[in-house]
Amino acid sequence: MTGLRAGFWVGLIGLAAYLTSLGNGFAYDDELIVRLNPVVTDGEWSEVLQAPYWHFEGTDGTLFRPVTIAAFKAQWALWQGSPLGFHAVNTVVHTLVSLGVLALLWIVLAPPAALAGGIFFAIHPVHVEAVANVVGLAELLAALMVVAAALLYIRGADWGPAMRGVRALGLVVMYLVGLGAKEIAVTLPAILILFEIFRPDAGVGLRRRLSREAPVFLALGAALTTYLAWRGAVLSSLAGETHTWMFYGVDTGERILSAVSVWPEYLRLLVAPVALSVDYGPPVIPIARGMTPEVFGGFLVFAVAVLVVGASRRRSPGLALGVAWIAVALLPVSNVFFPIGVLLAERLLYLPSVGAAFAVGSVAGWLLAHPRARFRQIAVGVLPIAALLLFARTVQRTPVWMSTFTVIQSLNDDQPESYYAYWKRAEGLARVGLTDEARTSYEVSVALAPGHYGLLCAASEFIYRTGDAARSESLLRRAIEVLPHEANAYQLLSIQLLGRGLGRQAHSVVTEGLARYGPERQLWASLAESYVAKGDLEAAARALRAAVGSAPGAEKHEVRLAQILDAIS
Repeated sequence: MTGLRAGFWVGLIGLAAYLTSLGNGFAYDDELIVRLNPVVTDGEWSEVLQAPYWHFEGTDGTLFRPVTIAAFKAQWALWQGSPLGFHAVNTVVHTLVSLGVLALLWIVLAPPAALAGGIFFAIHPVHVEAVANVVGLAELLAALMVVAAALLYIRGADWGPAMRGVRALGLVVMYLVGLGAKEIAVTLPAILILFEIFRPDAGVGLRRRLSREAPVFLALGAALTTYLAWRGAVLSSLAGETHTWMFYGVDTGERILSAVSVWPEYLRLLVAPVALSVDYGPPVIPIARGMTPEVFGGFLVFAVAVLVVGASRRRSPGLALGVAWIAVALLPVSNVFFPIGVLLAERLLYLPSVGAAFAVGSVAGWLLAHPRARFRQIAVGVLPIAALLLFARTVQRTPVWMSTFTVIQSLNDDQPESYYAYWKRAEGLARVGLTDEARTSYEVSVALAPGHYGLLCAASEFIYRTGDAARSESLLRRAIEVLPHEANAYQLLSIQLLGRGLGRQAHSVVTEGLARYGPERQLWASLAESYVAKGDLEAAARALRAAVGSAPGAEKHEVRLAQILDAIS
């Protein structure tokens, strides 16, 4: 089979697997990051380079993905807000990544093995979260840049001096675009080194090859430094101050053990993706408080991976490369070095699964080329059936991301014990007036996720409306403890205290919020009301002037300021 024909089949099958996603709307994180994001819908293009990925209060403002936001902004204008165009773009980009993976496999493996690995990648069900959910474009673009850069690096290894300069420039551009799409692209230099280590036809020693490519890696290092400086300038911090709710009250050792305990689940999702879920946070996957069986299983998976890489390096370099790729691409998002916000998410396996395609292709190639006819017959019989099952599971899974409702419905079916399932169940019960049941669901959710800032604020607002002001206050004070530099909990608590006639306490809370968060319109407004409660109208007017001048769109504060000025006069 020729490479062109193999590409045709991989592309066709990959497109077919996600045709059902074209009927999806905006779901889950799509709402905040795309549909309700003013930078995307009507902001200036210059804002794309100055805004964090998450921009709403109470959300993680420590991510910076300007390439992805720019892509959403361009699509919003092009499709006029229709989700169909967004999903079509995701499907096309995934197909391009699949073709790039096939091209990489074609370099390392025999054609039948490369085709098997390419189809495996194109239809793997674990990719549904990245492809069928609009915000998954971040994963797709980052992977596209990494795969394209790897192809350029390998194909251009023997180019002359002038073209090698062009190659280095291309790699730098792809690296910057990938980093701007999603941080996982940081793994590109390590992945390129893997190709050098496991290159079967290198001809010269590893040290000599790396020495020859030193200018490329220096250029990539300079690109990474530039990106980090840019990111730091926008976020006012190099790494940000992300608080991962699930690690609230968890020490570093327990976090690392928890990260290790997830590795068997990574393996299951890559090998047997039958059970899939929107959420894998506690208690679905619990925090490891010691050497649990899951932790031992994680160490065992890692040890077996090391043995496989060592044993297959010479006999089957494609297999060794694939297993090593999985490990390298997973480490930055594994919570081993730093917390990332989730214990596990299926979208995080998109780039690592390129390594799985190498491994599957290598095993398929070994079976198809085996001297015993029985092994070849097994491969010919099993591989199409396995592909059909993967394809069917992907087609079945894509409608889950049709809307936020279908996502939550799926979560309730797949993981009813999830804190997020209880949270959304509580919201639904509250909407239909089942107050007691909603209160119970909120309390269960808070017990499962005691460090989740957004949940604490949402539960507090509901519980305050039920008349339990003391419980509401305790939840907001916990939220402030979790994220002391966010404004929302201070605002809610000050409003509640003012409503209870506790002006002095409200004043204390809002001044603490202003000191920690900085100038913010709603906090200034709350401060003004605390002064009103104390009878100091002059100070209230000064605070409201600050609220009016802090940001556009402060009409209600202008009205309130006029009322206070009338009272003063």
